[in-house]
Amino acid sequence: DDSTIGSRTSAGSNSSLEDSSWEERKLARLMQGCEIEYSFPHDYHDELEGALMNDDMEGNSSSEESDEEDSNNEEEDASRASSKVVRRRRGRSPPKDGVSSPPTNASSLHKNKQKLEVSPIVAVPTNGEGCVVLRENGAFDVVGKIPAILRKKLFRSKGPMPDQIALGTLGRYYVHFVDGSFFFYGPPAMSKTLIHGNKQKQRRGKDRNRGKRGEVSVVSVAFGKKLDDFFIVRSDGSWESNGSSPAGLDGLMEDRKGRADLLWVALGANGEWCVRSKHGRVWWEGVSVEADEALADILAEDGENELKFIDFGKDDTYFLLHK
Repeated sequence: DDSTIGSRTSAGSNSSLEDSSWEERKLARLMQGCEIEYSFPHDYHDELEGALMNDDMEGNSSSEESDEEDSNNEEEDASRASSKVVRRRRGRSPPKDGVSSPPTNASSLHKNKQKLEVSPIVAVPTNGEGCVVLRENGAFDVVGKIPAILRKKLFRSKGPMPDQIALGTLGRYYVHFVDGSFFFYGPPAMSKTLIHGNKQKQRRGKDRNRGKRGEVSVVSVAFGKKLDDFFIVRSDGSWESNGSSPAGLDGLMEDRKGRADLLWVALGANGEWCVRSKHGRVWWEGVSVEADEALADILAEDGENELKFIDFGKDDTYFLLHK
């Protein structure tokens, strides 16, 4: 299918690439802390590969330019992203992290060691039309079409760095920043759940009236098929869902008696779902044949491989991170 390009290898590239190119891409991925497999529109392949390998591209716009451009509507944004000369928007990377120029002499090598390291990729949320490559230090790359309001929030000239992003169809999104602020578009029920989830505290220790208080925050947000469908997981493993969840997911939660030990949950626009518990167990259903094979291969290696992240977009698109 020419409309999408799937990656059944860690390189995430066309099978027509030469072996040496494949090995170079695989090495680059491994150096960034994980291996990535995906299926995503072919039009964005080169741009996406550059983002995944942290390649610099000419024509990156500044934050101020982005703020001005983002006042345009989503239709204009989409046409710009799919034009022949695509300008990738790179997130602001803190000076002390990410990639920098090599040291000019041996004496500065130790001093610049941290600067030479590439911040690991921690998530690649997608809606099937666009995605955001998010790194541990908050740096990010936007590829394809995402909601215009989210793009504007991400590229505020003096705004904080994001540490969590979720995308869904129907224009839905969630973004959380390192300063504790967050924004979203979704059903009204999400507001109460997110505010409660990001402020709730829990007691630790046998005596609920004693011990240190621990912050409980939202760690996973997933959007389902319909506007009202979402699934939110908190850092203590508790969770809350809304709308119509896939039957298999409802059955799993019922069989597990609502156990509060979840690490994250992923949902898709076509009934896909995947759940990982804090104990390392993974369940999934309704995913494409390609994603199903990838998950089975990764999880069949006797604990040697760890599924770090997965997200589903429309038309069987997905991103999967493992190490």
